[in-house]
Formats: sequence, C-alpha cells, structure tokens
Amino acid sequence: MMTRLKIALVILCSTTALLFAPALTSLAASSNPLDKACNTNAETKNSPLCQQAQAQNKDNKNPIAGPGGVINKAADLIAVITAIGAVIMILIGAFEFVTAGGTGFKSAVAGAAPTKVAKARSRVASGLIGLVIVALAWVIVRLITDRVIK
Repeated sequence: MMTRLKIALVILCSTTALLFAPALTSLAASSNPLDKACNTNAETKNSPLCQQAQAQNKDNKNPIAGPGGVINKAADLIAVITAIGAVIMILIGAFEFVTAGGTGFKSAVAGAAPTKVAKARSRVASGLIGLVIVALAWVIVRLITDRVIK
C-alpha cells in the first residue's frame, strides 16, 4: 500500500512539473522587475540601476534564470554540497563494510536487527542513489536554464 502511494505521488509530482514548466520558464524569461519603475520618468530612466537593467536586456541575459544566472549558481552550490554529503555517506558505508567483522548480509534469527554488513550495504546504496538523483537534478536544471530559457 505504501509503495503504491509513493509511486502515485512521484507520478503526480512529475506530471505537475511537466505541465507547469513551460509556463514558468516563459514567465521567468520575460519578466523584468524594474520595467515599470524605469519607465516612469526621465530621471529614473537615467539611474544607474535602470541603465544596468537595460544593458542586461540588450544582451538578452536573464540574471535570474538565464545562463550564469542565480538559479544556475544555486543549483551548482546545492549539487556540490549534496554530492560531498553523498560521498561521505559512501565512505562511511565502506568503512562499516571493512569493520563489519565478517557477519552475513542477513541476521541469523528472523525478525532480529540487521547486521553490520546489511547496514553498511544500505548506507552505500543510499549514498549512490542520492548521488545519481543529485546529478540528474543538476542536469535538468542546467538543461532548462541554458537551452529552454533564453
């Protein structure tokens, strides 16, 4: 029952993301938060902030969602931090494998707590799965911000 619920939740989240991604990317690409403020009068139009915003718009660079924008920098930072955490988890699991003392993958008594090797194997597998998920999420963010939003 729980696995069906998890699968349904993953499908729902994926479908929602795919449905709303084009609308969000077009909104992020076309929005300029300073547009109204810079076009009120000549004094504000000549301000350094508005001139910088106009220069960015001439280059078609979106400082938030475009290539080299805030979203890419945040995705890079999050990917590096979580990748370091996943590698640390893998190393801890490997150390637990080495120090397990040769006990088997499953405990001898049914219903007993898992052995050290089973815990170590689970930790390494979780670290690898986390590393793959982070890498795929980073690739998706970079693909959307570099190719879809221009």
